Amino acid sequence: MSSNITPWKQLHFTWWRMPEKEYNVYHRFRPYFILGQLDHSKEILIPKDHPDTGASGYEVINPLYCYEGGKNSFKELFAGNPTTKVDRSAIIVNRGWIPAHLRDKRNRPTTELNSRQLVKVKGVFRRGKDVHDYKVPNNPNNNEWNNLSLEDIGIFWDLPNFDEQKYYYFQALEFNEDRSNDF
Repeated sequence: MSSNITPWKQLHFTWWRMPEKEYNVYHRFRPYFILGQLDHSKEILIPKDHPDTGASGYEVINPLYCYEGGKNSFKELFAGNPTTKVDRSAIIVNRGWIPAHLRDKRNRPTTELNSRQLVKVKGVFRRGKDVHDYKVPNNPNNNEWNNLSLEDIGIFWDLPNFDEQKYYYFQALEFNEDRSNDF
């Protein structure tokens, strides 16, 4: 059964800055779900062949806004204005694989309409690679994406919490949950 891990407010969760051993013991392959607003306007397509058939296609990456993060400006703080700028923070979500002919959004079903409606995304947390582990770099200026570099994606989308999100991302999965044992 999946657990809710939606961060409703900015909390210092252990899952984004924990040692690898702790991630492997407590969070790896553990099913979770997150509630938030999926932003379809910010989408990254990373070329990837289907693992079973070898057909060419793309992995679809979107931000899921689910909590508010804050930033303090030291310049404003020293000027006597201790205000915190609140921004919507997001978790990077890998929604899965689509065939190459669906690259153009006009060919996709109308379910990808941008709305402020809350969605429930089920999946697991995956460890991201370091930005230097990739052989072919991304070029966000030309919208050329070759790998799942979380730091590049967070900076490209101007996420206020990009520094937190460069370690782990959320892989959306379909679970076949058996509810017969629920009390």
